[in-house]
Amino acid sequence: MPKVESVRVYNARFWILAVFSFMSFVHNLVWITWGPISESMEKAFQGWNSSTVSLLTNWITIMYVIWVLPTCWATQRWGLRVGTVVSALLMAMGTAVRCITPVTPAFTVLCHVCAIMTGIAGAFIITAPSIVAAQWFPAKERTTAMAVMIGSHQLGGVGSYLEPLLVHVPSSSSANSQTVHEVMTLLYIVAGVCAALLVAVVVYYPDKPPSPPSLSSAATRFPITPGLKTLATHKKFLVFLVFYGIFVGPPIAWLTVLPYSLKSLDFHQDSAMWVGLVSMLASSVSPVIVGRLNDLVQGHIKLLLFSLMAITTVCFYWFLLLTYGVLPVSTWQVYVTVVGAVSFSYAAMPLFWEAAIDFSYPVPEILVTGVLVAIDSLFIALFLLVLNIPNVGYDWMAPTQTLTSSLPVLPLLWLKLRNTRADIDSSSRI
Repeated sequence: MPKVESVRVYNARFWILAVFSFMSFVHNLVWITWGPISESMEKAFQGWNSSTVSLLTNWITIMYVIWVLPTCWATQRWGLRVGTVVSALLMAMGTAVRCITPVTPAFTVLCHVCAIMTGIAGAFIITAPSIVAAQWFPAKERTTAMAVMIGSHQLGGVGSYLEPLLVHVPSSSSANSQTVHEVMTLLYIVAGVCAALLVAVVVYYPDKPPSPPSLSSAATRFPITPGLKTLATHKKFLVFLVFYGIFVGPPIAWLTVLPYSLKSLDFHQDSAMWVGLVSMLASSVSPVIVGRLNDLVQGHIKLLLFSLMAITTVCFYWFLLLTYGVLPVSTWQVYVTVVGAVSFSYAAMPLFWEAAIDFSYPVPEILVTGVLVAIDSLFIALFLLVLNIPNVGYDWMAPTQTLTSSLPVLPLLWLKLRNTRADIDSSSRI
């Protein structure tokens, strides 16, 4: 443990935050490239259908599950810079590869290659915000920095929804060539952005500052294997992990199939698109606001979490009443309930991460968040798996969301949350 006098913060932390946040933004943009323009792709590119788009999107999740533990091990051994440079390189190479030719089936194969490479990069990009915040930011800025990176990733989804402004649905078979040209233009732009990002990371992206920003960040962390054993035998952490997965996973999954849930309310594709867009924009900002609030009023993370979870439950219950006709449907109520439910649930994410890291300290931050993201991915997969049941319909979504958001609320009051790192860091201010 370093002496108090050796703790110091550097202005370079804002560059680190800006670059990593932008990389998170671009990663999500590349991840969900095809969903918003799926209709154009199916008409202009031979062999493309909903299954193609679905698999391209699912490669990210598949690669995450495969690569998350090796990524945690590699990051702990070789540091933050190596992980960041390799991830930026994978994204630059992947987005460049899919620009080689627009001719199918070669184009389709290259898009799958890009998705796989982006998925491998995602194992680092999605889990690393916690270690970036811990290594570069002081205690009073740590949750805020982590929330900015989480929100930036979500903001990439907003960018993808703007793709139809460039890529249009062909009105006839003769217009297919124009759509192909528009798609390739989009891919060239994204590849250029990824190349510029790689240059920025290579030029300046240090592993960590010369002196730690806090006492807790300088403490020696467990190796990966002992860290996994600690997490697997930590009963309170495991309970907290289940709470997190139940609460965070289903709303993320729901947002990806939101148009189906809104159809019964007479909100069709165009209207549902705007509800989804506003929800994603709000859920990009809400984690930052809550993260900053947590940094300003440290020691009240349980109250903040309980409040966010309770409000989310109220929004989902309100939406349930609209879905089943108990309340008359109106546009403003749909926006309030959907945007509120998604943004408040997403705002809880950095608080869950912060609390889980404190629970398991000194297990490496990237390992803790890697396990958290893995469990919410599991609940996302389970939610979406229900859609494959024949004739299941969509009426089950609203009550399921109400149930999963409410289940962890009261048990959270029983669980005692720790302020391990805050208590250590407070000694530097005495």
